[in-house]
Amino acid sequence: MKNKQKLFTVYCIFALIISANALSAKTEKYSFDVFLWGIKVGELVYSIKKASNEYDISGVLRSKGFARVITKYRFEAQTQGRLSKSRYYPTSYSEKSDTGRRKEQKSIIYQNMVPKITSAKAPKPHWAQPKSQKGTVDPMTAIHLVMGDKSEKTLCKQKFNLFDGARRIEIILSKINIQKNSAQCRGEYIRQDGYTDEEMKEGKNFPFTINYLKRDAIYAVESLEIKALRGRTKFTRR
Repeated sequence: MKNKQKLFTVYCIFALIISANALSAKTEKYSFDVFLWGIKVGELVYSIKKASNEYDISGVLRSKGFARVITKYRFEAQTQGRLSKSRYYPTSYSEKSDTGRRKEQKSIIYQNMVPKITSAKAPKPHWAQPKSQKGTVDPMTAIHLVMGDKSEKTLCKQKFNLFDGARRIEIILSKINIQKNSAQCRGEYIRQDGYTDEEMKEGKNFPFTINYLKRDAIYAVESLEIKALRGRTKFTRR
């Protein structure tokens, strides 16, 4: 009888711990339609779960609409990391891409904030060296840093370096205008390392604009528009 009571007590404690963790975890979901020169070509969907001092992001970018007639593309990624004073530090990242012609996989493990790459694809001579990328973030963390909802305190104040396993990019956001129920920020996507000379000549700095709508005390991304090499691309929130 005593053993059964002990087992029951352990079970109750275990159940309470699980329930507490579940209640403390917060999940945010984001969905965007992607347009190129006004034509819908894809969608970006991702979610982030935060619990205590950890975060987990998973997302997918896939072709939609007219683009699927020309090519089918799907990119899936997931990252885990830790949170400290509102800063994001990735610990692991994985991705899968399928262009219809080629499938690729890649994973990144961060050791003392230095990325270590695992991929079947051999590195090219011009790619950035992983050992020199300490303190950079992965693509999924970067997406959330740009596209995630913001408080007025953190609005348009992001500045960080992204490393995707081959290329290093600096992303800077600065404040333009804050209205009563909206805001607009200007940003720059700056190629830094891992590109060929020809790619750098094609373009190094790519400006973008983010529009926000204020919902209570939070500024939610309404749209992001960037002038890229293939044309003007716009992400519109659903």
